[in-house]
Amino acid sequence: MALVNHAKKEINAKIVYFGAAQAGKATNLSFIFKKLKPDFRGQFKSMNVQECRMLFFDFLPSGQGKLGDYTVRFHVYTVQGDVPQDSTWKMVLKGVDGVIFVADASPARQAENQAAVDRLRNCLRGHGLSLDELPLVVQSNKNDRVDALSLQELQQSLGLVGLSTMPASAASGEGVLECLFTLVKQVLKRLRESGLDLPDETAESQTVSENEPVAAGTQPPSSTVAALPPVESAPTTSGQAMAENAAPSVEILEGVCLAEDGRLQIPLSISRGGISHRMTLNLAISLEYKR
Repeated sequence: MALVNHAKKEINAKIVYFGAAQAGKATNLSFIFKKLKPDFRGQFKSMNVQECRMLFFDFLPSGQGKLGDYTVRFHVYTVQGDVPQDSTWKMVLKGVDGVIFVADASPARQAENQAAVDRLRNCLRGHGLSLDELPLVVQSNKNDRVDALSLQELQQSLGLVGLSTMPASAASGEGVLECLFTLVKQVLKRLRESGLDLPDETAESQTVSENEPVAAGTQPPSSTVAALPPVESAPTTSGQAMAENAAPSVEILEGVCLAEDGRLQIPLSISRGGISHRMTLNLAISLEYKR
């Protein structure tokens, strides 16, 4: 669920790239980060989580990410490679606002794709969510392969007929931004309809245009991604450097819980230099008795 920062007039929404090992999740994030203007994105970061590598960064969708006077900042997450424990994905999916399911279009990978869909359903169920109610885009990755399934065949194989399904190649970048910004539009539409706790004057002044959902197998208009064209990384200014060197601000969020493996999980919001990230602190607790 999106978090509202009234002091900054900012809404923080979470997008997760989910899929089987080697489906192209990390390749997607790497390509997107390189293509976004530095002025509109934060730092690309990684963190070891339960022996897996979580990747994440945040960005602002220029020209579209507004709800009245509030700016919507999107935080993008994935877990690289194979993820042995469901608890890892459950932690990453906590508070999710939208999912891009990265499916390998190769016929030989359909068993892994289906297992990943089942895993996604189970992990979302643990948070009281379902695929039917969550903004979701199915990315048919490696669609440039000669033996790639058609979009309709992939939908039927995954049991996801009717959901937005788009072709892409994370390796070349073709279709990657289109998938992301199709989901961004879905999430923004959901946020506008959700009745967030915003000031009355903001709720009344929501003027972001409604965009029709993208049909399966089609791509959004080019204006969807034109707001954030690819550019060379700009050098860090002295003001940026001072902001990045400032002491971080740490806030404990609601939802502290005890994981299945006995570790205490504490959701945190860490801010520095005007950039905020959500993450979970995992603590292993042991008791020692002394006489």
